[in-house]
Amino acid sequence: MRKVFLIILAAALLSAACSPKPMKVVLEPLPMKYGDTSRPGEPFAKDPTVIHHGDRYLMYYSVTAFDPNPDNSKPPTFDDWHSGIAQSEDLVNWERVGDLDLRDSKGNKLRGAVAPCVRKIDGKIHMFYQMAWEGTDGVSNIWHAMSEDGITFTNTCDRPIIVPETTWSIKRSIDAEVYKVKDKLILLFATRDPTKTYQIMGMAEAPYGSDYGPDKWTLLTTDGPLFKPEYPWEMSCTEAPTVIKHKGVWYMFYAGAYNHEGQQIGMATSTDGYHFERIAPDGLFFTHGPEGSWNACESGHPGVFQDDDGQAYLFFQGKETLNSTYYLSVCKVYFERVR
Repeated sequence: MRKVFLIILAAALLSAACSPKPMKVVLEPLPMKYGDTSRPGEPFAKDPTVIHHGDRYLMYYSVTAFDPNPDNSKPPTFDDWHSGIAQSEDLVNWERVGDLDLRDSKGNKLRGAVAPCVRKIDGKIHMFYQMAWEGTDGVSNIWHAMSEDGITFTNTCDRPIIVPETTWSIKRSIDAEVYKVKDKLILLFATRDPTKTYQIMGMAEAPYGSDYGPDKWTLLTTDGPLFKPEYPWEMSCTEAPTVIKHKGVWYMFYAGAYNHEGQQIGMATSTDGYHFERIAPDGLFFTHGPEGSWNACESGHPGVFQDDDGQAYLFFQGKETLNSTYYLSVCKVYFERVR
């Protein structure tokens, strides 16, 4: 009996020793500061997401809506938002390509797509995004589109793919993030509590390799949110999750506090891709910059990107003061073993 016990104990210890453990994450800031100059006023860009396509990198981001109306038939409009696209050869120097060309399933042009999550899945370009305008229920939700060239995207269906039906949230889903866990594609999203006071996060999954239509998603956070504000620096908001996997551990970067309230970036880790725990002591990972710097007020809405060579980069938005404009920047991400 004692021999059996010792064998079981040894197996348990070996399993614990072999299980992946979170590593220390270190950032190296790169000299990037990008703002879209196509709109009147100061340069502006927020909510970054990046892919490598062909011989260039493409960065997608939210901008205030502006239709230059080349036929001069009507004045410019600023009544909603849309997404812009920039290109780069080195992830530091960016040049605007133009506005996102989004079409519905019938080919009609759409406006108002913001906070896109663009990912290459098995070589195909997918975009999970929200519409800036509010729907019939007074909320926004996440849609799915695909592209061949990374510029023109077409919706794969004529309705949102995820509208959460829970007692702990309203029917809202924004700030999409997707990543693979075994044979599932995981979707993280932000929503609001029933009082619409707190920004909280939910999770859903779909069969990997499916069409990711509305009927493919299963809400996993049925009893409560995946994340909600718990620490002073998060204030009333946890949003904009973005995830990368490294050596068997998933690292989630997320934004704490609402925009214009000094948003900062937190981090949580998971060994199964489903259950995340904030890093000690309170999850805060990347703060705003020192006084006088371009991001002295805010470093927020992260977007992680892993290049073909395995190097990871963390893109984020920042601003100098509460009333100043948003720019985008990036840091290299390094993983170091904890001694």
